[in-house]
Amino acid sequence: MLLRSLYLCVALVLAVATAFVGGCAWLYSAQPAPAPAAEVAEPAPPPEPEPRSFTMVAVGDIMLDRTVGRRIESNGAQSILEKVRGDLRGADITFANLECPLAAEGAHAPSDCIFRAHPRGVNVLLDGGIDVVTLANNHTFDAGTSALMETLDNLEEAGIAYCGVARERERAWEPCLVEANGVIVGFVGGTDLSFSHGGWTKVDAELTEFAGRLRAAKERCDLLVVTLHWGNEYQSEPTQRQKKVATAAVEAGADLVIGHHPHTLQGVGERQGTPILYSAGNFVFDQREGERMESAIFHLAWTEGEGWKIRMVPVWIPISRCGPIYPESSRAQTIITRLATLSSNLGVPVAVQGTEGKVTVAPEVPATTATAAPASHDPQAAGVSGG
Repeated sequence: MLLRSLYLCVALVLAVATAFVGGCAWLYSAQPAPAPAAEVAEPAPPPEPEPRSFTMVAVGDIMLDRTVGRRIESNGAQSILEKVRGDLRGADITFANLECPLAAEGAHAPSDCIFRAHPRGVNVLLDGGIDVVTLANNHTFDAGTSALMETLDNLEEAGIAYCGVARERERAWEPCLVEANGVIVGFVGGTDLSFSHGGWTKVDAELTEFAGRLRAAKERCDLLVVTLHWGNEYQSEPTQRQKKVATAAVEAGADLVIGHHPHTLQGVGERQGTPILYSAGNFVFDQREGERMESAIFHLAWTEGEGWKIRMVPVWIPISRCGPIYPESSRAQTIITRLATLSSNLGVPVAVQGTEGKVTVAPEVPATTATAAPASHDPQAAGVSGG
């Protein structure tokens, strides 16, 4: 009996102990598992900055004397660029060659091509949204130095920048600087003609001084536009000298070369990713009918790292208004086909789409990073919204 009682006691103690331990185990297992330590998220990298870009329109010679002056008197300054005003005003920068002084006094013999337009001719430039003109040409000094200074007064009062001359002759090679969407664009104007014309920025025969001037100008801007009065009048193909000067300009830092003086369109060339508009032709003039009065508006869009997209829009200058209009379809097709052929002869294929021409001139890829061929041209490039 005593052993039985002892056995029951031991059994009871074991049962209680087992229940206690089991209960504690149940209580322990019922607790939620500790959460794993939270991972620290890496900060997101900053977004890549958008590449800088701007749009530009380049056109040819604007001469406001002679018959053009009479059209301004009879029809008003707003009549000259009325038909293409939207295209010109739509760009960040609009550029032209001003082929005459704007002054009230000085030599004047328009029948002998000694030009001096009335100062109110500046209103034509303002109406067209012209931002920059080059005065590096063979007519800037037609009416003398005092008329030139009056021209500068009129341009400055109108807020139009100029290159190719300066109030102090020793500063004529300095670039005029224009800001467009955060890009500082410098414009330098020079002449390279075989005859004497009094200009202050004549290109030297050896091109060494010319190259040095451009290198100095490039240090002051992000992009350098070099505009040159060169070549032979009424010739549709650039001379070997033009090609040589263009090469020197590019190698000295030019990002765009724009030519004037032939009074007719020449082709678009390229070197090392730099477009070369050998001649933009006439734009406001009173010359004889034909190719001299057929020209184009060049829309140029530059994007950092991507180069230039160029859209060429044909225009015609009827003598009845002396300002450009958009020609009817067949004439427009003739103009753009001729421009495309001239460009193709210079190694730049132009895609003709309807009555417009389009081309992309991309920057060259350094040989150290790729074995690519020279700058590519994309004839299927999308159009440029310059206007």
